[in-house]
Amino acid sequence: MAGGAAERAELPGTTAVGEAAAILGVTGSPRAVNVAGRVVGATGLAAVGILHLVWAAGSPWPARDADALADAVVGSASVPGTGPTAAVAALAIGGAAVTGGVGGDRPVATLIRAGAAAALIARGLVGGVVATRILRLPAPSARFRRLDRVVYRPVCLLLGAAVAVGMSGASGRRKMGPEARRHGR
Repeated sequence: MAGGAAERAELPGTTAVGEAAAILGVTGSPRAVNVAGRVVGATGLAAVGILHLVWAAGSPWPARDADALADAVVGSASVPGTGPTAAVAALAIGGAAVTGGVGGDRPVATLIRAGAAAALIARGLVGGVVATRILRLPAPSARFRRLDRVVYRPVCLLLGAAVAVGMSGASGRRKMGPEARRHGR
């Protein structure tokens, strides 16, 4: 049963997680799937956070200038200010830390992981045009809409799924008996 669906089915509540892991292309023991989800989720959120720190510091990288950056990332003529950009950076980096395991299985850490997964999946499903409306920003440019469709939405969905998959193993492992834990099942 090594790494198969039958092994995932042994843990309560992991059927949906197993399906999400299969979508991500992650196979193996429930613990390996959990670790892979945490690594992908934490790494992706950390990268998003670092990129927002770079922007908060005034760099337009990877765009050629601030106007091109604004068009690509918010679809308007100007980028958000330093404060909101730094806040997004802090949220992403904090989310990366908790996704990676900071806080263990404490209820607040679990709530943060679930919130991060839900927010990322929601952003991926509704898209940037709806997000800009919610934030009361101007209608986004055609370039932003294209990037949102081919990059931002898929990345949000991937990271959201990874964070959700990363949540699974810890709670499932707590429900196992001592014999199963000793043998890594």
